Amino acid sequence: MDNQAARAFSARIAFWTSQGLTGLALYQRLATDDELPAVFDSEDLAAIIGISPLSVKKQRHRGAGPNYMRLSPKAVRYSRPDLCAFLASKYVNVRRAA
Repeated sequence: MDNQAARAFSARIAFWTSQGLTGLALYQRLATDDELPAVFDSEDLAAIIGISPLSVKKQRHRGAGPNYMRLSPKAVRYSRPDLCAFLASKYVNVRRAA
């Protein structure tokens, strides 16, 4: 992982999980974590969720993915709360039978 924002995101996930947070609570905490950048670009998003930047662009054109801000025709940014809300919406809570 050579993307600085993705490394920071991964490090903060590791920190908060070591503090006992998991699932939706983890993503809610990440949304307010000032150790993370306030906004992410498409390359950051791609690295964080493990897909190509082209896939991010395709998802955006299909209306999928996190909410975003279009600052210019080529400049798209994703706020930290919107990214975390998107990730939380993808969280699946699996309950295992005892």
